[in-house]
Amino acid sequence: MISKVIIPKLCNFFYFLNPEKAKPVFIDDIQLSYFQAIFNSRLNEWVDRKVASFEQYVDDPLVLESVHHAASLIKNGGKRVRPYICFLTYFTELGRDQEEALKGGIALELFHTFALIHDDVIDQGKERHGIATIHEYILEKTEKYPRGDKKRVSEGMALLAGDLVFSWAHEAVRETNVSEVQKIFFKMIEEIVAGQMLDVSFTLRYEVDLKMIMRKNELKTAMYSFVNPMLIGAAFAKSNTRVPFYKELGLLLGQAFQIQDDLLDVIGTRKDTGKTSFIDIEDGQHTLLTQYIFEQGKTRDKEILLSFFGKLLDNQSRKVLLRLFKETGAISHAEEQVSKLLSRSQDIITSSDLKIEDKKRWISFVQILDKRKS
Repeated sequence: MISKVIIPKLCNFFYFLNPEKAKPVFIDDIQLSYFQAIFNSRLNEWVDRKVASFEQYVDDPLVLESVHHAASLIKNGGKRVRPYICFLTYFTELGRDQEEALKGGIALELFHTFALIHDDVIDQGKERHGIATIHEYILEKTEKYPRGDKKRVSEGMALLAGDLVFSWAHEAVRETNVSEVQKIFFKMIEEIVAGQMLDVSFTLRYEVDLKMIMRKNELKTAMYSFVNPMLIGAAFAKSNTRVPFYKELGLLLGQAFQIQDDLLDVIGTRKDTGKTSFIDIEDGQHTLLTQYIFEQGKTRDKEILLSFFGKLLDNQSRKVLLRLFKETGAISHAEEQVSKLLSRSQDIITSSDLKIEDKKRWISFVQILDKRKS
């Protein structure tokens, strides 16, 4: 039996999608899980339509497999955090659902997948959400072909598939027909490119300072994944009175989110993350955890970390690194920083001028982040 709680929630979301076919039902709580179900349905429909449109141009198996695999990454990956934040901000500001806000969420999710596809090529990633990355998937498919640099071809196909998804993101944001949303969206692209370029450049260095790492986290994660989705949601609602609040909250949540990612790379399980551990170390990435060892660790600790930095790891190497991060206190330090950032986030929500119901929704979202394992 469907509970009395679920029915009004679903009715509200069906109004969100088909305002002329259902009576609006306003609810006291918007749960991420309900949003995910409805949003995924709309996102999948949008992607299927674009894939079908692309198929009219070519029938080459390798090309189509690249695009289809990109579509599967869009459909099967991610927690839809960015679209949800956009929607939740809109709902906070205006108190009702709107089709345009959903289109904005689709644009955010498409751009996110594009960024991940290119990121995986840059980092030589093999899996994403437990699914083979596009260049790895296509590399296997190239084995039946008689000639050519198959690794280069597979990476090229992945980059081009990513470019296609990027164009879809542009189309989705253009369909919103809200100039302020488009302005924020394109500024967001500049910021994440800057953050990603910092991230890549750091792999050339043995040392960076904490300020540089935090700036990278701000551009690559906080502004991209939290602040800008909030600002886009507010722009849809044509409200700018709480922009300072959303910027402060987004920066806190974004820094916490990135440190959690860095932690999960160290202590996360393959079952939860869909990836092997210590990929950041293999890539020579500087994080809050590595920086703690470089700044606070003993000489021997630093030597051990450097001996693995930027090199392929086996299971024994991962065990040594896990012990190193535990014994130096790097893991505890990172966990403490996440706790402080999330606690501060709840404090500014509680002390804000939001309605009690809205405060509960945002605090519930912070608590979801606090419990994340992937």
